[in-house]
Amino acid sequence: MQFEYTEPQSELERMFGGHYSINLFGPIKLGDDIRFQEFLAQCAPPPRTPVYINSTGGDVETAIKIGQLIRGEWFSTHIGSFVLDHDRHHEHYVPRKHIPGRCLSAATLIYLGGRLRYFDNDAKFGVHQFSFKDPAPDHVGRSQVLSAKIARFIEDMGITSEFLNISTAAPGDKIKLLEADELERIGVVTGGETDVTWSMQARNNTLYIRGERDSLYGHHKVMLGHTRSGGFYFHAVIEAQGREDELISFPVVEINVEASSNNIDISERAFRAAVGIYVNVFAKLEHNEAAVIANSIGFGIQIRAAHDAGMFLGIAPMKTDNGKDQLLSFYNNLR
Repeated sequence: MQFEYTEPQSELERMFGGHYSINLFGPIKLGDDIRFQEFLAQCAPPPRTPVYINSTGGDVETAIKIGQLIRGEWFSTHIGSFVLDHDRHHEHYVPRKHIPGRCLSAATLIYLGGRLRYFDNDAKFGVHQFSFKDPAPDHVGRSQVLSAKIARFIEDMGITSEFLNISTAAPGDKIKLLEADELERIGVVTGGETDVTWSMQARNNTLYIRGERDSLYGHHKVMLGHTRSGGFYFHAVIEAQGREDELISFPVVEINVEASSNNIDISERAFRAAVGIYVNVFAKLEHNEAAVIANSIGFGIQIRAAHDAGMFLGIAPMKTDNGKDQLLSFYNNLR
């Protein structure tokens, strides 16, 4: 497999932080994962760099390892190639163009590594069974081990088992092409925002319900928590994306409750701290405020320079539809 990295081509592009991309193309061969790791160490692309894949497949275990590297680097994935367009000219930047491509067989596992996964209408995405052609006992055993690795990888990437079911239903010598709507339905294609994942957690003598989402604006979490000594609290984890100073210093901090007439102003009681690439925001809640959050259709946090400021930093409300039972049960049992 071949790797190409493109950086901003002008100072203007670099100033606005865009136009980074990686192209992966060609057959996936044994050892390509090691070469890709060395490639990343040399290029040092920033988090959320888009990776474009154009491959008909190859070695499955290598594809899984490349997918894991992509997930660990917080990259997004696309199908095709993204290249400099030297046929066009602009005074301040170098135009790019997207060339449609194919993501087939083992290459689909690389694609699943993206935190955000995009699909263009001209793209080809195809799956089939992963197996060894030689039916010897040793190869049958290796095939079973490989199947277990694929299943574990798909689960770790947050993809439902339906993807594996569709793949195994297609004969090993044929490719089943999947359309965009089906890929979206089974969670393979996310676009610019993933669904919110809600879960109940317990840590350091506290219980909390956590909503988590990836988007173009970062990896974010919102939590409704409770401690025996302190009661209910709100906690947000915001990927700062270089805005740590503003997120900590802007004076207006509000819990944004969707469909509610009033936000919950926590400006005077919010504790804020930067930890790595994140800014954490904590605030103690009154029982009625916790009730509003638990019964909401979505909640997030907005941090602004002033109450009348039109722009805000923070987290747009996370939909609670698939976490409603958890939130209400949590609140009703602890109020």
